[in-house]
Amino acid sequence: MNANNKYHILMQGTISKNVSETCKEFGISRTIYYQWSKAYQEQGMDGLAEKERKPVMPNKVDKRTERLILQYVAKFPEDGPKRIFYELQDEGVNIGESGIYNVLRRNGLSTRVEREAYAKEVKAKKRDGAQAANRERTKPLDYKMKNLENAHPGYMCQQSISYMGVFPRVGKVYQYVIYDAYSRLGLVKLYNRKSTIHFIDFMHLKVIPLMKTLEFQIDNLVTNKSREFTTNWDRGKHKYSDFLHKNNINQVAIPADQTEIFQPLQQFVAVLTKEFYQQAWADDTIDSFEILEKRLHEYLRIYNFSRVITDGPNQGKIPSDVALEYTGQRETLPLWLFTRR
Repeated sequence: MNANNKYHILMQGTISKNVSETCKEFGISRTIYYQWSKAYQEQGMDGLAEKERKPVMPNKVDKRTERLILQYVAKFPEDGPKRIFYELQDEGVNIGESGIYNVLRRNGLSTRVEREAYAKEVKAKKRDGAQAANRERTKPLDYKMKNLENAHPGYMCQQSISYMGVFPRVGKVYQYVIYDAYSRLGLVKLYNRKSTIHFIDFMHLKVIPLMKTLEFQIDNLVTNKSREFTTNWDRGKHKYSDFLHKNNINQVAIPADQTEIFQPLQQFVAVLTKEFYQQAWADDTIDSFEILEKRLHEYLRIYNFSRVITDGPNQGKIPSDVALEYTGQRETLPLWLFTRR
């Protein structure tokens, strides 16, 4: 199977929430399914492409896995090989307990005393590095866009995931949002669970095509520090951060309690909740996930292409017009095509 076929199988398993039935339907094992899922989560569509098989020496630990083990030890030096094995398994790292022990022994970390000394040394280096970074820190995010050079579409887009509840006749609904704070253009996609893979899917289906259509770059994508956006322990790159980096999108991870920065996004979500979800909750004609998302897209077409901005520097304009005018474009038809997907 090619990468696209594998992707559609993964999406069917995700949406149906029944991996076993999906595997039976396509004649694959659950093991193969989860191998594809892991590859997609780590590398996107590149992970699903066929690769040349190379022989692997028995008991050999690759450099990436060894680096993850050492990073874990630096944070939790009290944990031995068995505990490290279980924790890394939860993180999707496939390595046996004996392989972990060999890495620890090779690096002189077999005992807890040795691991604690190593952890102190790593922390000291990080502290020195952080102090050096602070001295060279770039300008902070102009989240109010007071500098006129920053007052344009794409300077600050904000991203979030919200649990909207269990809808009658539909089930659990999670709302994935990208919102441009300047133009107030909002993109939304619904899923039935919270997962990083859905953020990447959302970016592929809607956000990146829209960026190409509008011919503007997202300068700063503001997210909170939840594990869907950033790593929850010191293990290097997060798969979503890596995806954004590959697409030249700068991620700015900010604690969720900094509500002033996230105010534009929160206002957008509040409008969606009041004007769409409250009515949708009581609408008996919405009896499936697909119909709910279709109705949401109909509402968003009005919001993005007809609704007039009532305050701020773009008062009296329409979100899509603000975005189009930035690049001197007038034709909105391509936008309609992408937002209807």
